[in-house]
Amino acid sequence: MVDAVKVLAAKKEVAYGTDAAPTLAANAILTRNFRASPLITDPLERNLDRGSFGATPILATNKRQELSYEVEVAGSGAAGTAPAWMELLEACGMAAPVLSPGVSAEQRMAAANVPQSSLTQYHWMGDQRRKGLGSRGTFTMDFTAGAYPFIGLNYTCLIPAAAPRDVNAPGAATIDRWIDPLEVNTDNTLLLLDGFAVITRSLTLNAGVGISLRNLIGSRYVNRGDHAITGRLVVEAPSMAAKDYLAALDSSSIMDLNLTHGVAAGNIVEVACAQTQIVSINETEEDRKLMWEMDIRMNILAGQDDLVITAT
Repeated sequence: MVDAVKVLAAKKEVAYGTDAAPTLAANAILTRNFRASPLITDPLERNLDRGSFGATPILATNKRQELSYEVEVAGSGAAGTAPAWMELLEACGMAAPVLSPGVSAEQRMAAANVPQSSLTQYHWMGDQRRKGLGSRGTFTMDFTAGAYPFIGLNYTCLIPAAAPRDVNAPGAATIDRWIDPLEVNTDNTLLLLDGFAVITRSLTLNAGVGISLRNLIGSRYVNRGDHAITGRLVVEAPSMAAKDYLAALDSSSIMDLNLTHGVAAGNIVEVACAQTQIVSINETEEDRKLMWEMDIRMNILAGQDDLVITAT
């Protein structure tokens, strides 16, 4: 019998698919809602004519692992130092953060034709250690009033040929890199859409990174393809005199979306989408207030400006 106690360590790989040997002392990830499919296979059929009815044996092939979990959004505790979750986002289509010492860490989606980052991830379920190499994936972000903000991560990993699983007590995990988050609320959070401070229930973003397992002669790897960032804003509908978002939808306007979460240096995270479009508005009611569910998309103009995350 195995206790469902979950621990994860992840480390950026120097060479793709080469075990980076993460440790819980240096690379522990403070997760929530962790789920794993430790071994996924595809059946390779022979479809033989055997002169009788019935199934014939298959071969388990295209072996891989899938991981999904959430991490809380908070700063690093020191302005100019990247939060630990930025390394995780590098394996989800984002570039390495650009650091301004003592000031900020800025991260945006990686451009085409640049080397793709990857992770080695070890996860423990009880005393079972499972290894995943060459991990790449996609992510979501969630800022909902009255809750802690979080990033949802979904990875596909390669299974190492040697010792993919073993019995290994995890030991203590060092989580000093993960500081406590702040509640999303009016004291800690400000959201501007086209320069207007909209009263917001929630903002959710989906990076939409295309991930596929490439299994070819001479190479097998998890590929990061294109991305298309979409999202949803749930807001109190402003008066038309204050801000006419219906007109923005009608005219396919491009506008800036900017969310700032946090008040003290070292724990401020800003999400900026400079080329945002409203693609639909649906009406609901909440406590007799008119609410709008606004589906949005983040376009790109130049310099990977569809999503810029800055920690200060």
